[in-house]
Order: sequence, then structure tokens, then C-alpha cells
Amino acid sequence: MNILSDCLSQLTEHLRGDSSVKGLLITGSVAYGYSSPHSDMNIMIIVSDQEFEERFQSGSLHYDGTECKVGRSLHNIDGKYISMAYLEKVARFGSEPARFAFLGAIVVFSDIPELRDVLNTITEYPMSLKQNNIHRFYAQFEAWYGECRQALKRDDAYLLHQAVMNMVLFGGRMVLAHNEMLYPGHKWMMRVLEGVREKPERLREQIQSLMSEPKEAMIEQFYRHITEFRNWGIGDMKWADYVIRDSELHWMQGSLSVAEL
Repeated sequence: MNILSDCLSQLTEHLRGDSSVKGLLITGSVAYGYSSPHSDMNIMIIVSDQEFEERFQSGSLHYDGTECKVGRSLHNIDGKYISMAYLEKVARFGSEPARFAFLGAIVVFSDIPELRDVLNTITEYPMSLKQNNIHRFYAQFEAWYGECRQALKRDDAYLLHQAVMNMVLFGGRMVLAHNEMLYPGHKWMMRVLEGVREKPERLREQIQSLMSEPKEAMIEQFYRHITEFRNWGIGDMKWADYVIRDSELHWMQGSLSVAEL
């Protein structure tokens, strides 16, 4: 953060002049401790609930990033607008990537006394959901393992690629849940998996081998690598029922991602 301190000072001064701005957070790689001398800076600007709602309705939640020159390097300051109402919703029912986005968040300035408490609540792992989530991830892992086998039989490269990626995703999510670690989204998942306390031996190497050479032997090896790592508490669960609910009938809940349209 010291590298961009001058840029941050200028930005803070600018935002402090806007009465609708209630706080400023540094998030992303700088907050996670993953930054390098060439890293950009991600920020979240906390505005009033009314300002956020207006921006939400108009589709203008992205902060128009600016470039800041430090020495010979150009760094981009990029971010988005949020509000306390938004933070409270994340704390109550936000997805794991939505929660992870605030991990290690640095409060640059704030007019909100309860901000730090809300951020702490957001970044707590949802223990009440842990075992049910493991069941759901395991079901997806089994389903995509089956799709891998189908793709090999049909020599379907597209299906095989998608199935392997999802085996890695949900196998990784099982490991993260076991360690009570929030899922950070695709960008940082490998980095976070590297740092968990308990994981299958040589997990990263197994993943890299599988993705670079998705052959039957590697798929079977990775499948065993995950399923035999520990007792997942699966018992005689009917994993296909989880898949039907979470994948095939998810649209009935009235909420679709753009990939599901």
C-alpha cells in the first residue's frame, strides 16, 4: 500500500469533498496480502443508501478507474460503489465470494461507527452451513466426475474441459469448506487452496496434472485424491437429489446468473 500512498491521498481528498461518500475501503490483492510492486489497487466507495440505489437502478456502480504514476510504473485504481445497506445484506446472506471480497479490507476513512463490526461479520465463515455445503459440493463433484467419464466415451473435448474444471472447482470447495475458508472465486482459488491447513498431499500438482492432461487415469486419480482424503460425512446421501435441486431446478427459485439465461 505504501507504493500507492500518494495516489491514495489524492483520491481520499477528492472523495472527502463528496457529501454522499461515507467511507473508503481498500480491497483486492493489497488487502489479501497478495500484491506485488506492480499491483493495481481495488477500492470500494461507501455511499449513502439513496446514492447506491440510484446508481444501482442506472447501472453505474463501477468506479471509473484512474491511473496513477509511481516512479516509472502506472498503477490503476479501480473499484465500485457500495452502501451500508449492501454491506448488511452481504453479512446476512451474501455468497462466499461476496464475503471474501472484504477479507482484510483496509478502512481508509469512514463516517460509520459500526463499519468494522459489519466487516468482521461479513468475513466470518458461515459455520451453520458448513456440512450442508460439503454435501452440496460433494454432489456436484460426483456429477461432474460422471460427466468426465461420459465425455471420454464420446470423445467430446468441450464437455471434458467443462467437467474437469468443475471437478477441480467442487473438489477444491470441499477442501476449503473443511478448513472453514471462504471460497474467493476463480481468480484466487488456487492461491487460497495453497494456504489451507489440511488438504490432500500434492493437491496443486494433482490439479495441474489433471488440467494439462485430462486423461482417464488422471481423472480417476484426482477423484480418489479428494474422496479418500477424509471422511466427508456423506453416509448414504442421495447425491443426485442435490444435483437436481441445485443445478436442474435452480431456475425455479427465480434467480439466474447470466450463464444460466
